[in-house]
Amino acid sequence: MTETPDAKNNDDCITPPEIPKTELRNLVFEQSEHEVREIVDYIQWQCNEKRETELIEAGETELEEELVEHAEKIKTERVIGTDYSVWDVHTNLERWWVITNPTNLYSQTLMPSLDYALSFHIGLMARVQAQREIAGGDELYDFLSKTQRKIYQAQLALDEADEVEDFQAIGLQCRETMTSFVREIVTAGLFDDLEDRPKMGDFTAWSYCVIEGRASGHSAEHVRGYLKAICQRGWKLANWLTHAKNAERSDAALCLSATEHLIHELITLALKTKLNRPQQCGRCGSFRIKVTWRADEEEYVAICEMCEAEGRWQPLSEGAKAKDS
Repeated sequence: MTETPDAKNNDDCITPPEIPKTELRNLVFEQSEHEVREIVDYIQWQCNEKRETELIEAGETELEEELVEHAEKIKTERVIGTDYSVWDVHTNLERWWVITNPTNLYSQTLMPSLDYALSFHIGLMARVQAQREIAGGDELYDFLSKTQRKIYQAQLALDEADEVEDFQAIGLQCRETMTSFVREIVTAGLFDDLEDRPKMGDFTAWSYCVIEGRASGHSAEHVRGYLKAICQRGWKLANWLTHAKNAERSDAALCLSATEHLIHELITLALKTKLNRPQQCGRCGSFRIKVTWRADEEEYVAICEMCEAEGRWQPLSEGAKAKDS
């Protein structure tokens, strides 16, 4: 086989040139543009920031910027209910695996096998998630920082608990977490228009206000019933544990788990009003709406994952209303 044809030999063929990596994206079908953009932004930010830090530490100033030339989703695999998407990313300097949920990158020079990289990523993320940490994103932490901190402190206390008094203290911390939630949503002004306000220490009554206001309508009857039940029972469970003279570790773990669950559900309802996040696409009606931050444009964008319609979005705390995507 030769690269130039031989006029005397018609059996010779020409090896076509390699397709430029920057043109490969035009040959990939059924790939979401906003997903590609997120991966490109992520890997360029990660690679360039890390290399810039290394150069500064070494006293050098020359930086060859690493730019993505091609990004292609290879597979999505569901493991224990979590979807992990694997991307093959080519840059002008390196080739990477980028794996999601949460997103991390791995050099293909060090890990040439996709399956090995995916197995390593799942194991690493499992260990990371096993560590105690304050849950939620920046908006959630800014909104309910004290409540989240109290849950985190209760988690740490449970890890160290050995005696009955320690288990009772978990009940007290769970109860304080619930009352902290009430104080923070009232301070945030979510119920300034409420005429008949319950007492600040009445968590059950306040939880009913959140549930009735954010899960209203006949269709949400069973949702309201379930949420009210777990809030009422969770409060009673925390009170019982605080004074239980025969409390065990399993009792404290159950109480903390119940508190985390009911607080999470209440936060979800409260944030619907706080963030004014679009719930449904105005074009196709899908509920698969994802809000992402675009650093280059310095704004939030709400994207429909079904039809890829976009809309500019701002949290109400910044004085802007969301636009339907």
